[in-house]
Amino acid sequence: MTTPWTIEVTRGGYVESRHSGHGLVTTASGERVLEFGEIDRPTFPRSAAKWVQGLPLVASGAADRYQLSRAELAIACASHNGEAQHCQTVLNWLTRLGLAESDLECGPSWPFTEPLRLEAAARGETPRPLTHCCSGKHAGMLSVCLTHGWPTQGYTQRTHPLQQHLTTVMTEVFGPIVETAPCGIDGCSVPTFALPLQALALGFARLGSGDLSTPLATAARRLFEAQVHEPWMIAGSDRLDTALLEAGQGRLQVKMGAEGVYCGALPDRGLGFALKCEDGALRGSEALVVAVLESLGEHDIVAALPDAMRHQKILSARGVPVGEVRVSGLGSRLRPRKVPSA
Repeated sequence: MTTPWTIEVTRGGYVESRHSGHGLVTTASGERVLEFGEIDRPTFPRSAAKWVQGLPLVASGAADRYQLSRAELAIACASHNGEAQHCQTVLNWLTRLGLAESDLECGPSWPFTEPLRLEAAARGETPRPLTHCCSGKHAGMLSVCLTHGWPTQGYTQRTHPLQQHLTTVMTEVFGPIVETAPCGIDGCSVPTFALPLQALALGFARLGSGDLSTPLATAARRLFEAQVHEPWMIAGSDRLDTALLEAGQGRLQVKMGAEGVYCGALPDRGLGFALKCEDGALRGSEALVVAVLESLGEHDIVAALPDAMRHQKILSARGVPVGEVRVSGLGSRLRPRKVPSA
C-alpha cells in the first residue's frame, strides 16, 4: 500500500475536514503509471461500470436492430440528471421497443441534482423511473433482452440470462476475479461486483485500447464515440462528467459512480484509471479525478473546465467563497518517469 492522497476542505485558511483517496492509472499491459493508497481494496464501481454494462447492447446487434442514435447509446452509459430531454430520449426508445416506463426495473427516483428535484417537487411531480439516473442503462438492458428473446420481467435478477451474460462480459474485461468477487445490489437493482481498483483500472485501459475480443472491442469503441460526442446525455447541466467529456475533445472517457468512485480511459495514451474517495464523498472524488488528470499532464483538459469545477469553492449562503476543496501533497506520490506524454 502506498500513501493515500488527501483531499482537504478548508475554511478561513484552516483545514476543516479531510477525505482520503485511493487510485491507480495503468496501461492495458498492466504497467502502473500512477498509484496511491490501497489499489487492491475491493470497490463497487457502481455507475462507473456502465460502459461495460452497455457492451452487449452493441455486441448483441440490438443497437442496429433498433437503430439507436449516438444520443441513445450515450444515455445507456449515463447517470443522467433526469432533465426533460433525458426523459424524452428514454421514453421514445421504450416506445420503439413496444414497452412502457413501467417496464423499467430501476425503480422510481427524483432527478439527480437538488435544483432539479426542487423544481420537480414545486410542479407537484413525484419520483418516477424515467427520472432515475439509470433509466437509459435499463432501456439498453431491455433492448438486449428483446434481441435475445429473454424475458423482460426480472431482468435485474442475478439469475436472469441477461445478468449472467453481463457477468461473462465483465469477466473478459476485468478478469476472472469477477467470478469470486463479492456481489451486491446497486441502487437501480442490478448486481454490482466489488473489484480491486487494480482490476478496474486495467479493465478500463483494455476498453480504451481495444484489448478485448473483436465483438466487445468493436462495441467498446462505438460506445466510446457515443459518450464523447454526446457528453450532455452522460450527465447533463452543471455536472462534472459532462464538462470533463467536453473538455476532453474526444480523447477522454470518464464516469462517476456512487460512493466516491471514478473510472475512465485515455485511449490515445493507452491509459485506464480507477479512483475511490474512501468516505464516499462526491466532492472528494470530483477533486480527485481533476487532480489525477492534472498529474498525468492533461493540463488542457483541466484548464478547459469551468473554474468552479477546476477549483471547488466552499460558499456561504450568500455565495461568498469562504474556503476550498483541494488535493494536497501530490508531488511526493507521483512517479513522473512512467507517465507517457500527453
